[in-house]
Amino acid sequence: MHAMFDISPKDTPLATPFLTDLARKYQVLQESGTAVRRRDAAYALGCSEAELVDAQAGELRRIRLDARFGEQIEAFHRLGYLMTLTRNEAAVHERKGSYPPARINGPMGLVISKGRKIDLRIIVGRWRFGFAVAEPVKDGVRYSLQFFDAQGDAVQKIFLQPESDFDAYLALVDEFRADDQTTPLAVEDGPEETAYARDAEVDTAALAREWDEMTDVHQFRGMLERHGVSRQQAFRLVGPTRAEPFAPAGVTALLEQAADRGVPIMCFVGNRGNIQIHSGAISRVKTMGPWLNVLDPEFNLHLQMDKVTHAWVVRKPSRDGIITSIELYMENGDTAAQFFGVRTREEDPEWRGLAESMLNPERACA
Repeated sequence: MHAMFDISPKDTPLATPFLTDLARKYQVLQESGTAVRRRDAAYALGCSEAELVDAQAGELRRIRLDARFGEQIEAFHRLGYLMTLTRNEAAVHERKGSYPPARINGPMGLVISKGRKIDLRIIVGRWRFGFAVAEPVKDGVRYSLQFFDAQGDAVQKIFLQPESDFDAYLALVDEFRADDQTTPLAVEDGPEETAYARDAEVDTAALAREWDEMTDVHQFRGMLERHGVSRQQAFRLVGPTRAEPFAPAGVTALLEQAADRGVPIMCFVGNRGNIQIHSGAISRVKTMGPWLNVLDPEFNLHLQMDKVTHAWVVRKPSRDGIITSIELYMENGDTAAQFFGVRTREEDPEWRGLAESMLNPERACA
């Protein structure tokens, strides 16, 4: 392990009573076999994942980064080839590639690659904690940058690969190392739930009219806010010509057929602080227990299907015609994942046929 990360809890002020106690509880939990992944362990211990990382639970070593997150994101292109991971409660999206120069505009950021490898929509204003992490693995040490929101939930993790520029990584860590490495994290409670209008309070005719008048799918969010409705509430209210539900299990056939037919897709997975996008063909689709997976060399998707409770075929108008999406939701209404067809202008008719086949499962196997 690099000397920069050679910080032992027994000989550093990082070993405050709170942190030592949390690390000890984590060790007991690991030895019991109850939880292995740090995210799951955090839930079991009643803390956030950020607090567990900060406590140096397990064998990892961490260095806190300062709050200049926009500047850090702008520096990621120096690191070369990486793997970037974004997840929520039901989906994990992993993409390998090189960061292009990022565009940061206040609380928002864009990372758009012409090669469509690293493609992100970042809500920088919701990033709160950052760490450089070194962790022993079976074939050496895994180095990463890990970022969390105010609740201590991960918004993005970046893992170095053998091809990465390790010297640039160390320079970045040195440049953005926080002055305070010891004060316990001030993690906040979850954000308040958004209050939506009741169905009877919504002008459904006006909502449907505005839906039909959209010329860009990015106008969708503003329309929802004007009417005070959630995404699925809007789907219900505007009627089946615009949005129709289907059984979530059908997504397996969607991905399998996209792979078999070579239909390129866009896959979006996001959380409060980041949205990560894959664009292109997929090839290896495999189900393992509750997980539906895409296991390709540079793109992995892991969908925990027992947490996906609602699925929709959604049709939004644009200047270039109808844009069809497959949208997956969790029980609490949060988005698990979205799928679109890759397009330049008009939508790929093969993608549209595949998406529409979710409403008639027999067609998916045709």
